[in-house]
Amino acid sequence: MNEVQLNEWFTSLKEELETAYLRCDEPWKQSGFSGPEERWVACRKPIADCIEKSGSFLDIGCANGYLLECILKWTGERGMSITPYGLDLSERLVALAKERLPEYRDNFHTGNGWDWDNPVKFDYVRTELVYVPEHLKKQYVRRILDTYLKDDGELLVADYRSSREPVPRPFADEILTDWGFTIDRQLSGYYDNKEMIRVVVVTE
Repeated sequence: MNEVQLNEWFTSLKEELETAYLRCDEPWKQSGFSGPEERWVACRKPIADCIEKSGSFLDIGCANGYLLECILKWTGERGMSITPYGLDLSERLVALAKERLPEYRDNFHTGNGWDWDNPVKFDYVRTELVYVPEHLKKQYVRRILDTYLKDDGELLVADYRSSREPVPRPFADEILTDWGFTIDRQLSGYYDNKEMIRVVVVTE
């Protein structure tokens, strides 16, 4: 895949997600989640539960900023202070995130995690492997660890599942281990007795 094809891939992903998210009114649906709010909490709170200290947090694929808003709430309930940052392909979704968290509006950026020129390094970065084409996923993880994180920072790879998925597939921890990355810990979230999310904390 050359540079032109890669840019087309990101443009297609942006248009697909932007169209799906912006036709909804509920904030969690504008953040890419279908279903009721109680399921959102069950399937997203494990991300916040992986955070063990105060610090800066970059959400790659932040959409409308609702996950960051929730993470501020959930970590605050445990006495931690998080400075949120967001990155998304869609200018329209980033605009919504700035409206949602106006005191942090300068911390939201338009771009993709593959080639974004990050202004600072972070204590935590959350991402998904689906944000880049298959052949770039291992390099993508390596780039985040080398470029976006502080020396003692942690990468949170979120792996979501749909209750409608017909065929089981490997979770991110299996994939990352096969690639040679070090898994520090992981947490899962369940709904209706089904594992709907696994968050894998990568340190190296």
